Amino acid sequence: MRVSPQQIDPLSWITRPWVSLSFALLALVYGLSVVSLIWPVSGRPWFDAAGVLCVFAACLWVQIVTRPLRPPLTPARAVMPLLLALIGLAFSSWASMASEVPVHNWWAPVGMGLVIAAFAPYSTLPQIFAYGGVLTVFTGIAAWPAFIGRDDPWTGLSTVVIACSSVVVGTVATGVFSFGVVFATQRLLGRAGIPVAEDDALREAAAQRAEITTIARLGSRVAPFLEAVADAGVVTEADRALAGQLARRLRSDLVTQANRSWLDSLALRGRIYVVDPDNRADSMNAAQRAALRGLLLTVMDDPATDSGSLFIELRGQADGSTAVAMSIDINLPEGRRVMMIAPYYVALKATVNEISWDPVHDLLRFRVPPGKRW
Repeated sequence: MRVSPQQIDPLSWITRPWVSLSFALLALVYGLSVVSLIWPVSGRPWFDAAGVLCVFAACLWVQIVTRPLRPPLTPARAVMPLLLALIGLAFSSWASMASEVPVHNWWAPVGMGLVIAAFAPYSTLPQIFAYGGVLTVFTGIAAWPAFIGRDDPWTGLSTVVIACSSVVVGTVATGVFSFGVVFATQRLLGRAGIPVAEDDALREAAAQRAEITTIARLGSRVAPFLEAVADAGVVTEADRALAGQLARRLRSDLVTQANRSWLDSLALRGRIYVVDPDNRADSMNAAQRAALRGLLLTVMDDPATDSGSLFIELRGQADGSTAVAMSIDINLPEGRRVMMIAPYYVALKATVNEISWDPVHDLLRFRVPPGKRW
């Protein structure tokens, strides 16, 4: 299970992007509510309040760095929210040293559990347990100087277990959620694929229809000429000259048709400019073509983009892959532009490598693997 719910089903988390923010608000409301209740018996209540704000900031940080079309939430990018959570834990531990609040009323372990929950859609199962393990260990360490040695009925080990239990429960619940989403989606995707034979049959049928259309178009030029020669019964010099012109035109049309990729044919609709000297577009498989074609047609057919254009360039690489860069020259607000591109971005992400989106220059880049079939 080395894939996150966002990676296995990215579109769902783009259209529902408020999970981490919800846990941030829950941590803020819960933490401040508990702090306000224990304020009279706390010797350092302001440190508790600062700890709540740090936990809120940790969840909010996860929300910000996981916005649509941002890089994945790797362990390196998860360091900052974890550090904020640990700083909040340290503040709360320091406040509890001068407080009469028992360990079972300590708000900080619940806050650590909410931080783990904020990672749920964007982290793999091993990452979730690693983050949970770190916060659990530090919660136990923070509970020792804050609560051990009091007149509470709990022993030292019981105090640590009580302090860590909320973090452990939050970690396990988050892990179960991640596992359930990934497992269910993998089963769904496994049943949704098109069999290879059926996919090949569909492509062959489309190729035959295109060939019939081409032959019919070429025949509409030649047939009247042949009928005229047959009716006359004589081949004149003018007929020979016209036959030569038709032959050159037919040869040119056939060569152009043979050298034209599916992407070049799509560009005939207008406002799509293709640079593909080696016909690398034909090396793309059906899933890659469907995602790219859907993106191009969606942008071009939208009434709000009637004055924009698309420029796409394909270049072969030394390893046999194809580097693709697409510039989307449309004048739309960022939010609407992102929502227009997002479904096709995530569809391409499942079939190509190294995909990235530059929102400043409206530039989409990705790499088509060499000879790989999905």
